[in-house]
Order: sequence, then structure tokens, then C-alpha cells
Amino acid sequence: MPRDEHRLVRHLAWVLVIKLLALGGLWWVFVRDQRISTDATAAAQHLAAPAPAPHQGEPR
Repeated sequence: MPRDEHRLVRHLAWVLVIKLLALGGLWWVFVRDQRISTDATAAAQHLAAPAPAPHQGEPR
């Protein structure tokens, strides 16, 4: 592999590592503590709900 290709691969690897760290940091700050509480009754009602009627003028 020519020297330029090694440099490109190394550069892309660093970019990938930085992006993964940024995504991990964003998740840690904004998503980590979020909790959604559901119960079986609410889930069953949501799944058994009838489909909404199409709006007038929308293609089917």
C-alpha cells in the first residue's frame, strides 16, 4: 500500500473514532437518564386501537 493510502486510512480511522466518541457523549448527556414507563394494559390498548380513518382527499 502506498504511503498516501496509509495516511488516508489512518485519517479515516481517527475521524471514525472521533465520531463514535461524539455520539457516545451525546447519548450520555441527553439519553442515558430517560426512562419510559409502560404497563401491559396501556400497550394492549395501543396495539388493539383501530386504524385512523384516512383524511378526505388523501390517496388510498
